[in-house]
Amino acid sequence: MQFGMTVDDVCMSDFSSEEDLGRFLDLFAQLGVRATFFVVPLAEGVPLKERTGYVVLLRRALAEGHEVAHHGLEHDRFEVGIPPAMVLSLSHEWAARERLERERDIIEAALSVSGIRERLARGRHLLEEALGAPIVGFRAPCLQTCENLFTALEEEGYRYDSSLWLQEAGWDLIQDKLEAVRLPITRERFEACRRRPGLVSLPMTTDYTWYLSEERYAPTYAMARSDLLDCLREDLPLVTLSHVSPFFGGDRDCGQRLFRGLVAFAREAAARADQTCEFVPLSEVKV
Repeated sequence: MQFGMTVDDVCMSDFSSEEDLGRFLDLFAQLGVRATFFVVPLAEGVPLKERTGYVVLLRRALAEGHEVAHHGLEHDRFEVGIPPAMVLSLSHEWAARERLERERDIIEAALSVSGIRERLARGRHLLEEALGAPIVGFRAPCLQTCENLFTALEEEGYRYDSSLWLQEAGWDLIQDKLEAVRLPITRERFEACRRRPGLVSLPMTTDYTWYLSEERYAPTYAMARSDLLDCLREDLPLVTLSHVSPFFGGDRDCGQRLFRGLVAFAREAAARADQTCEFVPLSEVKV
């Protein structure tokens, strides 16, 4: 089976730091994991090439076999679509909720194919200019989507998108709804995420490590293992999501503990099924 570990919000000051990005690279090297880093190329209005510390770390990531992909030009809440309710319901998204309530008509009118293409092209240019590596993948900030986004991605020649999801209950756990009911992951649901014939869709499960607390650890880890077993049974890639600093910001390294456990469990489960578990960047995932 293939395990596509992804890390979002690189360069966003609220959810990322150079120190924590370096810690991720050290952890991945220790565990033998290759991953995809979704980077915001114009975070807080600063082009990536001017963030020299991040550039050094991301070039190290590329040299170590990881991948860098595009995570929205500025990570504006409505730059390529509208986030789903499960994201907008998070406590720190109050401003986006209020803006959407006031300006929905204006927001939707601005989501033209040409406008989205312009942002996709500019973001890709900033990433490639800073890193000297081709950018082939995209994940929308805050999982915002609209049909015009998928058209624009295909027309811009992106190889894959990973903006859709398979485990909505994970966001319930993030909000301490410990009674959340896990959704089985099936090939039918995976295939329903396909939007354009020329664009590979790699939907994620959920973020299992967002400021993970001891209280949420057991139900979250149980969900992660069940999601993995579903993907193994259905011959699907497991695409997981983490954010740079929230991964390290929970109780007593809960995020690291869960991830280490999930990596070991993935290898053991694959071996029991007479398979191997490959930890690969999303551009190498085969579907």
